[in-house]
Amino acid sequence: MSEPLESDPSLLVVVLDVNASAWSKSPLTVGNALQQMVIFINAYLALKPENNLVVLAANKRECKCLYPADRTTTIERDIRVYEQFRVVDATVLSGVQSMLSGAEAMVGDPNLGIEEGQTLMSRALSRALCHIHRVVEGTKSKVWSRMLVLSAADDAPREYISLMNTIFAAQRMGVLIDICKVFGGDSVFLQQAAEITGGNYLKVDTNGESMLQTLMFTCLADHYTREVLVAPTNETIDFRATCFCHKRVVDIGYVCSVCLSIFCELAPVCSTCQTKFSFRIARSESAQSNGVLKQSPKPAAATVAMSSLTLS
Repeated sequence: MSEPLESDPSLLVVVLDVNASAWSKSPLTVGNALQQMVIFINAYLALKPENNLVVLAANKRECKCLYPADRTTTIERDIRVYEQFRVVDATVLSGVQSMLSGAEAMVGDPNLGIEEGQTLMSRALSRALCHIHRVVEGTKSKVWSRMLVLSAADDAPREYISLMNTIFAAQRMGVLIDICKVFGGDSVFLQQAAEITGGNYLKVDTNGESMLQTLMFTCLADHYTREVLVAPTNETIDFRATCFCHKRVVDIGYVCSVCLSIFCELAPVCSTCQTKFSFRIARSESAQSNGVLKQSPKPAAATVAMSSLTLS
């Protein structure tokens, strides 16, 4: 991969978490957070006229592209405001307001396993990668891409597989993922996203007054500038995985040797690829030498402890 130059344009994809249930518990209001985010977006656009911007918003049921808008909206002219700033601000704010007003009648989809305080983050990141691929392939010059995720909701364990696939795809494409967590505990999945792709994971204070300052000093810099800056480090990163059977975060689990699915309990058949396993009791060398186990035992049940998995 080529080295970034100072003159290279950037593409920033902002992913906004507009889950009304999550923001209702936060001391920072969604309106205040959006005002600070809009100022950050304007600062990014002011860096270079060649910079590109995409703004996405996601909640517990849907993901929409707010900017560039699919349809033309009527915006009042204001000679006191820069034209591009005015269009972006009005489009983003009106789009978020529309999603929040329609979210009151929404409930979590039981088929997707998404609860009230969770957001379809994997769908938003996947769509962001599609926009990045479209812009990069349609531009002759080199474009350095990155994402900025504003998150307030909890992790959705059922999104682990799709979210990790998206993270590794972003790593392969050279896309940085910056995370700004504004409420609640740390996000295990988004921490891994920032660490794997080389981005920053930021946790703002409880009242959110320092959110804009934090974004300006850590997320505004492009790929070229970040090479000479000392980024904040996160020493406590949780790399635990989520099991495929019960969608729970596990410390120790069982891994299918064919499809690498993770399970919290021993099972005779992989629920992902339907591979059947045979279980044999592990014998120590001392037991074999003493003649304690002279004959090969029959396949043990799935509840036998200290058993090894082999493909049948």
